[in-house]
Amino acid sequence: MSLSDPRERKRDVVRALLRGLLGRCPQCGRGRLIIGYIAPVSTCSVCGEALAPYQTADFAPYLVVFVVGLIFTPLIVLLSLSSTGNGEAAVVAAAALASALILLPRAKGAAVALLWALDIRSNQ
Repeated sequence: MSLSDPRERKRDVVRALLRGLLGRCPQCGRGRLIIGYIAPVSTCSVCGEALAPYQTADFAPYLVVFVVGLIFTPLIVLLSLSSTGNGEAAVVAAAALASALILLPRAKGAAVALLWALDIRSNQ
């Protein structure tokens, strides 16, 4: 490998995660990382970085369920224990669903970027 080989350069994990959260290529930060809702691109349209080897499987949905459950479960339990919590519990449940839908593509981008930064490729 030569010195210009990107695999020899140390990849900045924090920068890659931030770019992934924004749905951008972890290498250049300009190309799109996600197509549609949560489908990752195979290569960056700007820098040509191959992103297909970094498969996240179900990590992003597991992460979103964990975070949303951690935040909203105590609220739902507290509201269900109160006598007037029926309407508020429905609003909190709707907020939990909306949060999950908003977080899922960002979590997918961050997961792909993390695998890229750590150079963890799937066995294809």
